[in-house]
Amino acid sequence: MKRRTRIIQISGLRGILTVIFIASCLAAGFIAFPAIVAMKLWNFAAAYFALPEIGFVQGLMLWAIIAITGFILNQKHKYLVAYSPKNELSEDELKKLIERIQYQRTQMLNPMVLKSMKNIEKDNVSTKNSEEEKENV
Repeated sequence: MKRRTRIIQISGLRGILTVIFIASCLAAGFIAFPAIVAMKLWNFAAAYFALPEIGFVQGLMLWAIIAITGFILNQKHKYLVAYSPKNELSEDELKKLIERIQYQRTQMLNPMVLKSMKNIEKDNVSTKNSEEEKENV
C-alpha cells in the first residue's frame, strides 16, 4: 500500500456543490468548448467549400474523432489494437481435448446410468417377489 495515500472527503452540501462545480468546469473546458470550436470552424469552412453546416452534437462528435485520433497517434506502443491469426490446435492437442470431453461426458452419464440400473433392479426384484407369491398360492 502506498504510504502517502490521499483521501478526498466530501462532506455536506458545500462538498457536493464543490464536486458538481468542478465536474461542470471540467466538462465545459474539455468537452463543450472544443466541440463548439470544432463546430464553428467546420461551419466557417462550410461557407467556402459548399459543405453542410453542423450543430453542437455533430461538433461534439467531430471533437471526439479528433481527440481519439490524437490519442491513438501519440501512443508509445506501435499498435494500440492488434489482430493475429487464429491459433490452430495440433493433432495431439486435439486428441487430448476430445478425450477430455469424452471423460466429462462419461462422468455426467455415469450417475444417470447407475440410477436407471438401480430402478431396473428394483423392478426385477419386485416382479420376482410377485411371481414367487403367485407360485406359493
